[in-house]
Amino acid sequence: MSGCCGSSPVIQAATPARVDVETVLLCDVLPDGTVAGVALVEPIYDTNTGARVSTRTVNPATGADYTPAGTLQACAPDGCTATTTALVLCDTAGDGTVTTFVRSTTYDCEGELVGTFDRSLAGAAYTPAGTVGVCPAVPECESPTTPTATIGLCLPDGTPIAVTVVRDCEGVVTSEGWISLRTGTFSAGAPPVGTVACGDSQSVQVSGTFCDVDGDGAVVGLVLIEYSYAADGTIASVRLVDATTGTTYVPTGTITTCPTGTSQPEQDVVQLCDVAADGTTTPLIRDYRRDELGAISGHSDYLLDGTPYVPTGTVGVCHPECRNSSTVLVCDVPADSSTAITPTIVDSTAAAVGQPQFQNHPGPYTSLWSGGTFVYAAGPGPAQEHLMATGQITADMSGCDGASGSVTISVRVRNDGPAAGQAWDGALRLFRGTTALATHNALEWAPSGWQGTLTVSAPVTAADIAAGDIRVGLILETYHLGAKSWTADQFDATLNLEGCELTTATQFLRTLTTDCATGDVVSTTDTTLDGDPYTATGDVGQCTPAESTDDCRDCEQLVLCDVTDAGTNTFLRTVCRDCNGAVISSLDTELDGSTAYGVAGVVGVCATPPAECEAAAVQAFRLCDLNPAAEPNDDGLVCATPFLRHFVYACDGSSTFHDTEMDGVTAYTPVEVVECGENPPSLREQVWNTVGVVQDPANPLVFTYTVANSEDPTQTGTVRMTASRAFGGSCPSTPDAPVFNGPVTFLFEPDETVLALADVLRVDALDWDAFEDKVVSPAPSKVESDTGHTLNAGNRWHSTVNNNTGHFYFNGPPASVSMFNRNDGGGVACAAPAFGFITLVAGPPCGGVAELDHIVQPLCDVTVAGTTTPFLRHWAVNNSTGLLTALADTTLNGTTGYAVTGTVTVCGHQPDAPVLTGVRRLTGSTVIQNLKGEFPGLQSVSLSVLAGAVAVAGNSGNTQAIPAGASFTWSVADTDDSSLASASFAGATAAADYFLVWTYKGTAAG
Repeated sequence: MSGCCGSSPVIQAATPARVDVETVLLCDVLPDGTVAGVALVEPIYDTNTGARVSTRTVNPATGADYTPAGTLQACAPDGCTATTTALVLCDTAGDGTVTTFVRSTTYDCEGELVGTFDRSLAGAAYTPAGTVGVCPAVPECESPTTPTATIGLCLPDGTPIAVTVVRDCEGVVTSEGWISLRTGTFSAGAPPVGTVACGDSQSVQVSGTFCDVDGDGAVVGLVLIEYSYAADGTIASVRLVDATTGTTYVPTGTITTCPTGTSQPEQDVVQLCDVAADGTTTPLIRDYRRDELGAISGHSDYLLDGTPYVPTGTVGVCHPECRNSSTVLVCDVPADSSTAITPTIVDSTAAAVGQPQFQNHPGPYTSLWSGGTFVYAAGPGPAQEHLMATGQITADMSGCDGASGSVTISVRVRNDGPAAGQAWDGALRLFRGTTALATHNALEWAPSGWQGTLTVSAPVTAADIAAGDIRVGLILETYHLGAKSWTADQFDATLNLEGCELTTATQFLRTLTTDCATGDVVSTTDTTLDGDPYTATGDVGQCTPAESTDDCRDCEQLVLCDVTDAGTNTFLRTVCRDCNGAVISSLDTELDGSTAYGVAGVVGVCATPPAECEAAAVQAFRLCDLNPAAEPNDDGLVCATPFLRHFVYACDGSSTFHDTEMDGVTAYTPVEVVECGENPPSLREQVWNTVGVVQDPANPLVFTYTVANSEDPTQTGTVRMTASRAFGGSCPSTPDAPVFNGPVTFLFEPDETVLALADVLRVDALDWDAFEDKVVSPAPSKVESDTGHTLNAGNRWHSTVNNNTGHFYFNGPPASVSMFNRNDGGGVACAAPAFGFITLVAGPPCGGVAELDHIVQPLCDVTVAGTTTPFLRHWAVNNSTGLLTALADTTLNGTTGYAVTGTVTVCGHQPDAPVLTGVRRLTGSTVIQNLKGEFPGLQSVSLSVLAGAVAVAGNSGNTQAIPAGASFTWSVADTDDSSLASASFAGATAAADYFLVWTYKGTAAG
């Protein structure tokens, strides 16, 4: 120190460096314990006042500012920190050019590389382009571009800098610049005015510590004197600063040198931890301030990144965290849910789905089923030709017993020409057996180049898929008045089932990290067996070894009959099940057990004709007809109509079938056969309405109507309406609501979008008077009116009253419809074009099946002369009451009526033994019904399964499950006093509901 006498303060002329930086390398730790990165925290202190000036948090590898993603804390409890080193390396290009750069590398405690960053000598980011290595030794003055750096200088605001100078071999300065040592930024040219040695900063300078001494000579405060300098070095201002708090100081005595022994203020920095009530620990830095006597006069708390912090718990010494970890192998088992399954498609034939009218595409179809490009080659002509590619939908149904859902299939098709389509050009169809479940037609009259996506969807069960009953067929016309080829691609099939028990578990590793002291789980990490991150989607539990099915797999062989229009074929079906009864595989072969067999018709249990063929065997199935043209119910649903399909087996094993209404007698012709199930399917209507009308400015007779699906406004289309005369006249009209004087003809032409999406066109006759007959073409599929109408010759429709409203329905719809609005001389005839479209979509179930089932019983008519004539008696069974009602008698063909002339008996009945009858309904019972044991003289038994399945045991000891909807009859057919050898029935499950009707002799003699 130097100074002078008196009470004036003594000013220290030189001071040490203004700031001090204490670096701390910390880890950025995420909540799950993962280390997101390493950060270098640089608290910067004023060396004179001890106050923290600022805090920097940077990436130790790059020097760039670092923003923590988690919590900054010590990298390891044992005090180990990462280390960063810098090397000057050279990047040698292919042409020999050498570029010098600096490579910084940071390693963690285990020696693992944390990060690497390359910078030019000027501090900018650098990317090597050649070979990196140690710089070669360069003889003096062979590298005149090497800079020389001078440090120890500061800008007027105190920022330390390094001045770089480049000299050539003669010592001539060729370039110079300076680098900010805080940011690494390089600036060309000489340093700014006011740059001085850091110890001689002229911007702000703080003296040493002085004392405020009162009149008694006591020290009442420690004071710093802060000088602020202007850019030219002159003193701009002077401020007294409290050496303890850093605030402006107001003296109460005399500012002078401190008496001997006066302690200087100290500040201590220590890392502590704030422990909350729930045990959460927050590390912090506590900055203590001390007075001249060494007593703590205050402190400030900061987070490790320098952010001010206010503790909320108990502050104490941090204890290194103790963690244990263990890794276990566990399994992720998906829960029962709706499951999307990608099925496998196997090539099949058109005959397998009852479509022999179409030629099989020569195939194979592998590229089609895989979603690739598949070509339908143009036909040779001159005959019309449709090619069909058919596939059987298969999938592993293990664990899906009783599951049900839907299958959806789509494919894109394109007419490659050269000819256009002729009317019906083909379709995508979905089948169960030979029954079509869903159809999406290609565009009719499709021009060359037309392209569209066809989609079908239908409800299915896991049993359908396991049995191989579901097939898909793509039919395309390749010749009709011209050849055309087609390209099919983007085939996609999705099977969605509800109720599958997904037993396939995924093994993964779960690492549990626990606290050594409490045992609490701190974090959980799941990975695959390869170490990749894994997210569990189901129930996690201990893995159990897969059970072997080798010891309990059961396979049974069934002789079944394949009934087609051409006759009945017998084949062998081998069905294998696992330990839980789920179907593993199903294989159809010829009776030799090895030759593959393809089902072409309806499969059922073969009915054995009675001995000597006195009576035929009849099997009846209840099916449903989903006819789009049927009248909707009060809820607007087109419901499926139940009917009976009767298979009649002749003596030679051949069979025929016919369809009747549920009375078993009245003939019935189905349109689209579907399975009834517990809730028969239905169709409902989506209506398309007109949303806009625009008159063609080039042709005033043409109007474009925009229509939209009322339930899906994204489905829109247009209809071109051409009138035979201008609108207006004596009929009030506007261009957006045209009305025409009759007579006038309207021609309606829907666009391709409407034709593809709509199923029905409805043309309306509004304010239809008796003198305004309507002549329409083509003939409508159906006509309705509010108050009555008649049909005259030539598709001329007449309203029986005035002010009527008529609706003309066209299924398809056709590409064009014309309506001639007549005026037959009864007044002014005003006609307004009005129409709508209907799309039929799957509706909710209509409810339960019909109350009546059908049973057929073979009987014999014995005349007085002893002549015996076998015939069939048809019974109706009321499912609710169980009552039997005789409906009709027919010959053995099941359709021709028969009139009894003698005594009706069971065929083979002997007059000397009375024949008795019995009837029994079993609901929810699995108890065996041994009718032979109860009635030794058993002559005939008829079984009708209403619900569930019934197990029937034959003489061979085999048991066969008979499904719901099936009816069977067994009877004695010889003329002696014999009886059935066995008759044993039992409900397969508690869901079984069935009828037994039998006859037996009161005295058994056989």
